[in-house]
Amino acid sequence: MGLLDLDPAVVARARALAARAAEPVVGLARAHTTVAVERATLRLAGLTGADTAHRAGDVPWVNRVVDTVREHCGLEHGVVLPVFHAVAELGLRSLVELAEATAAGQVRFTVPAGVAAERAGRAARVAVGRGLRAVDRSRVERERLVARLGTRRGGRGCI
Repeated sequence: MGLLDLDPAVVARARALAARAAEPVVGLARAHTTVAVERATLRLAGLTGADTAHRAGDVPWVNRVVDTVREHCGLEHGVVLPVFHAVAELGLRSLVELAEATAAGQVRFTVPAGVAAERAGRAARVAVGRGLRAVDRSRVERERLVARLGTRRGGRGCI
């Protein structure tokens, strides 16, 4: 028994039922994504900057890359596998190099399979994980600063 004195068998059954009930929603979420989600994912992975030579003015690199991936192979698999597969296949050093090559029409994105997909997935997880850790560090720093400001104000009110 745990802290709440719940029967482990009942807990296991409830978890199994909850997972079964959530399957359609999880399936729907996994099968659909949005341009905004894919752009945010590339930002987390470290793609910054903009195409300053675009005829429409400065266009963020994430926009150019996501739009091109969508044209070449769709977004239903997300962008990270095609993006990190292309980085590896072309021997590029960064996502910005990939974005520049994309803008120059030098990249043909494909959804990798097998070992190539595993390799691209690992590279993507490392890059996105690095971005998530940076977000976490910023959140902790913000909370520290807010707490310090609250202490200066005598703990009164919101910021």
